[in-house]
Formats: sequence, C-alpha cells, structure tokens
Amino acid sequence: MGLREEKKAEQRRAILNTAAAMFRKRGYEETRVRDIAERLRISEVTFFNYFPTKDALIMAFAVEMLEFSIVSVKRELERDDCSVPDRIRGVIRQWATSWDSDPDFHALVAKQSRLMTDVKGVLRDRSLELYEQYERLFAEGQKRGEIRADQKPLHLAEMMEGMLILIAGNWVSGWWESRSDSLEERFMNAMTVFLEGCGPVKPVRSRAFRAQRRLKATPAKKVRRV
Repeated sequence: MGLREEKKAEQRRAILNTAAAMFRKRGYEETRVRDIAERLRISEVTFFNYFPTKDALIMAFAVEMLEFSIVSVKRELERDDCSVPDRIRGVIRQWATSWDSDPDFHALVAKQSRLMTDVKGVLRDRSLELYEQYERLFAEGQKRGEIRADQKPLHLAEMMEGMLILIAGNWVSGWWESRSDSLEERFMNAMTVFLEGCGPVKPVRSRAFRAQRRLKATPAKKVRRV
C-alpha cells in the first residue's frame, strides 16, 4: 500500500471512529454528517468522498462485524489442536462477547442495517462468505467423526445461524424484558443443545439383530444325561 492509500485508509478509519463515538453519545438520529465533519475538521465534501450517506457508515460497521466473524472461523479452520465442536463454540463465544462489550452500538448497527432481517448487496456477499466458512468447519467435523454425517454441512451451518440470529434479534430488541442474562450465556446454552444434536449418529439396530445378540449372550444350558 502506497503513502496515498495509507492516508486515505487512515482518514476513512478516523471518520468511522468519530462517527461511532458520536452515535454512542448522541444517538444515530441526532448525529448529522455536519457534526462528524466538524469534529474531524474536514469539509462535508471530504466526508462524502468516503461515504455517500450517513447510512453508509452503518453499512460499513455491519460489514466489519461480518468480517470479524469470517476471520474468526478461518482462524479456527487452521487449528488442529482441539475438536471441531470446541472450535465452533470458540467462534460463537467471540461473537457474543464482542456484542456484549458494546451492546447499544451493536444493537444500533444490527437494526439500522437490517443485518439480521434483510441483508442485501455487500452484506449478503459477506454473509454468504461466512456460511461458506461454517460449511468448511462442519465438513471437517464430519471427516473427523465429530459431527453427524447424515446432514449436509451447509444445512448444519444454516440451522446454527438461524438459531443464533433469532436469539441475537431477541437480545437486540429486548424481546424478553425479564431476562438479564448476557448474549454469551444465551448463545452458549443454545450451542450446547445444538452441538449435542450434531454429534455422531449411533447406528440403529433392528429387532432381529438385537434378539440375535441376546441369544448369543445367553449361556447355553447343559443337557443332563441320565
């Protein structure tokens, strides 16, 4: 990356960091592009050279969230020091702790970008890339005999994401007003049940097979000679 590209990347990052700080303090609706530009001492024209609208900032944050998850899964794919179910738990825990550390901001981004309801464009592309990485991880688990092999890896990834997105959506919206548990607690409880269901399927023996085994296991009676 050349010096010019580095400066552009730094300016873009500065805009995002300043916007995030102002969204946290004032709220999204109360923060104007003019306010962000004034805080950075740049013109609005300069701002629009990087982001065409205020909503584009939200989309950038949402993309970063997905890319964080993609990188996390890729990192786990490179490991071989623990089981695939444990690696999957690690990825999900990272997601949850990241959101738990800054709940209001992550809720804002998720709602404003429709990250969990109606992804389009680059968000859809990144979401599909995340699915591909999960698919690879489940496929590895199947090869290692740690994940049931009677389901396609992509279908398992879809089931898991569907479950987690619903939980995250309820957490973001405050659906369960009486609940005070963290997103991590909710995610990990769900993952325990899900991964138990993803375990290797034990072969089902027929009645005839079981009866035959019982006969073999029963000691033969000795015939008494007269």
